[in-house]
Amino acid sequence: MSYGSITGSSGLGSRGPFGGPSRQGYQPLATQVDPSDLQELVQETSASIFRINSNVTSLEQSLRALGTASDTQELRDSLHEVQQETNRTVAASTGAVQQMSELLRGCSRHEHLQLDRLTAQLSGAIQSYGVVQQKIAEKSRALLPTAQRGGRQQSPRAPAAELADNEIFGGGGSTWQGQEPALLPEITEEALEAVRLREEAALQIESDLLDVNQIIKDLASMVSEQGDAIDSIEASLEAASSHTQAASELLAGASRHQPMRRMRPPNACGCPTDSGWAEPA
Repeated sequence: MSYGSITGSSGLGSRGPFGGPSRQGYQPLATQVDPSDLQELVQETSASIFRINSNVTSLEQSLRALGTASDTQELRDSLHEVQQETNRTVAASTGAVQQMSELLRGCSRHEHLQLDRLTAQLSGAIQSYGVVQQKIAEKSRALLPTAQRGGRQQSPRAPAAELADNEIFGGGGSTWQGQEPALLPEITEEALEAVRLREEAALQIESDLLDVNQIIKDLASMVSEQGDAIDSIEASLEAASSHTQAASELLAGASRHQPMRRMRPPNACGCPTDSGWAEPA
């Protein structure tokens, strides 16, 4: 990444890194920022925000299809792929915000406010994405058979070794008492495979979940640190300006007193001299 002048000139009408007019005043590190680099990051982040919002809309449509006749393995695979793509977009956009925050360190508050707005838009998009992600994961898990929801896949006929003793040797409702028990309907291998695929898809969707709250906290921290840096720089500049003004006033006061001290007579201290006093008669 190359660095150059952010304004191009120090005169009126200079442009800031976001394309707007730059504030007149001291900008200690802004002269090292290449506006083309910043503009590229801004465009990249704006495109990422648009992509995240578009994917949220697509995921919401797929969410409504879960549990319906349109709920196919292709739909589950699509959910996973869209979330994977969105996760990569979120990572890229947060990285771009961090780069902009570092590049704008020391720039004017005007540029910082524009970064704030961009970060707020990104945080809102990520928040919406996190909500729909959670809904998809919950619905996918709820649509699984009861055994799979608890993380244990049961066969249609449990072997005798897995049955409790009271179910085998006695007790009300025992399998082995009375008439021959009715067998459970035969479950085909295809049905078991479909259940297994559904469970795998649900686990994939759960693994796609992002820690949205932590991401938003990190974004807020980046912007907050940038704001603190600007406040610190402005406070230092104000203090330096006060010291400079005080020093100028002291120098001006000293200059005014110098002529008066040169015009003061030799006996101004009150000591008598031979030429200034006469003997009494």
